[in-house]
Amino acid sequence: MASSSTSRKGSRQMPLKDRRAPAGKGGPLRKLKGLLGRPLGIERREGKLQVVLAERRRPRPADEPPSLPQLCAELSARLLAHEHGEVQTMRHLILVHDALDRRGWAALESMSSLVLAKAIEQAEALAAEEPSPHMDMLLEGLRPLQVAADLRDQRDSRMQDFRVGDNLEVSESDYAEFEDCETNWSGTIPVGLVPSRGRDD
Repeated sequence: MASSSTSRKGSRQMPLKDRRAPAGKGGPLRKLKGLLGRPLGIERREGKLQVVLAERRRPRPADEPPSLPQLCAELSARLLAHEHGEVQTMRHLILVHDALDRRGWAALESMSSLVLAKAIEQAEALAAEEPSPHMDMLLEGLRPLQVAADLRDQRDSRMQDFRVGDNLEVSESDYAEFEDCETNWSGTIPVGLVPSRGRDD
């Protein structure tokens, strides 16, 4: 047992070999490995699509709009920065944030125009405190959705007027039954509203 521990110590004292390639210009194998590790891209050259080696990391263009996760992260940070009482008044914007975070812009299409209008007001208040491209993107996305929701709500209210006919009940009866109903109904009319029977048109 003592001999095995001494052999282990002896092997630890030997210097480790450096197996890395020497610094500087690499050999052909290193160049091939570098080429194969790069991502491929497609470019159109002279009317034809060609497969080319793409750069590993491309910097984001300055004019590229922020992504949806970035927008949700900034909106969340701004909402958390407010005091508890102010957050309660921004519940419409919190509802919009939660829907955006879960299912994206499509989730907002089914929201009512009232919720979206309140969320726009609250987002404008946040953007007035500290403008940013994320808040601009949020407002630009919410405004057309609110207009569409308002038109949808108006259309639904007009359709509701037509749906009143669904609750009507029609039945046939004879003239005697009609006379009975009319006399019963005329007893419920206030005195000032009773029409005069003197004129027959």
